[in-house]
Amino acid sequence: MDWDWQKRFGLALGILTLADSLLLCFRIILTGTTRYSFIPWNLLLAWASLALAVILCRNLRHHRWLSWPNIALSLLWLIFLPNTWYVLTDFIHVVPNGEISQLYDIVMISLLVFVGFALGFAGLFLVHRELLNRIRALRSYIIIELIILFCGFAIYLGRDLRWNTWDVITNPGSVLVNVSDSVIDPFGNPRAFNVTALFFILISLLYLAFWIVTRPSKTSGD
Repeated sequence: MDWDWQKRFGLALGILTLADSLLLCFRIILTGTTRYSFIPWNLLLAWASLALAVILCRNLRHHRWLSWPNIALSLLWLIFLPNTWYVLTDFIHVVPNGEISQLYDIVMISLLVFVGFALGFAGLFLVHRELLNRIRALRSYIIIELIILFCGFAIYLGRDLRWNTWDVITNPGSVLVNVSDSVIDPFGNPRAFNVTALFFILISLLYLAFWIVTRPSKTSGD
C-alpha cells in the first residue's frame, strides 16, 4: 500500500464506519433500545488493530523487529487483531425481535463485518509486507497462516468462553489456563477445534484473495 492508497483506503473505511454508526443511532432513536450498542466498541477495536499495525510498520523503518518497542507493538497488534474478524460472530444477535425489520439489522451487522474484515486484512497485509522485506516469501506466508490460526482460536475464546482483549492484559493467568487445556488436548474439545478450524479456513481463503489482488509486484525477500 503506497501512502496515497492508504489515505484513500482509510477514507473509504472511515465513511463506512460512520455509516454503520449512523444506522445504529437511527435504530436506537426509532426503537428506544440499545440492543446493538456493542457495534461502536467493536469498530473501535478493529480500528485499534490497524493503527497498531501502522505504528509497528513505521517503527520498523528505524528499529529492528526484535527491539523491545517493536516486540511490544507486535504483541499488542496480535492481541487486538482477532477483534477484526470476531465481528462475524455478531450475526448470532440478529433474530426477529419485533423492534425493527430484521433485514435492517442484517444490513447493519453486515456493514460491521465488512469494515472489520477489511481493517483486519489491511493490518495483516502491512505486517506481511514487512516480513517479505526480511525473509523469503514461503516463510513469511507460513508466519501469516500461524497468525490466522491464532486468531481463529482467539475468536473461540471470545465467543464461547467470553474472554476479551482486556482480559489478556488484566487477567492473563486465567486466560492461559483455558488456552493450555485446549492446546494440550485439541481434539478433547470439539467446539474449540471446530471454531478455530472454520475461522482459520475462512480467513485464510479470504486473505489469499486479498493478497493476490494487493501484493507487491516485487519483494526483496524473494
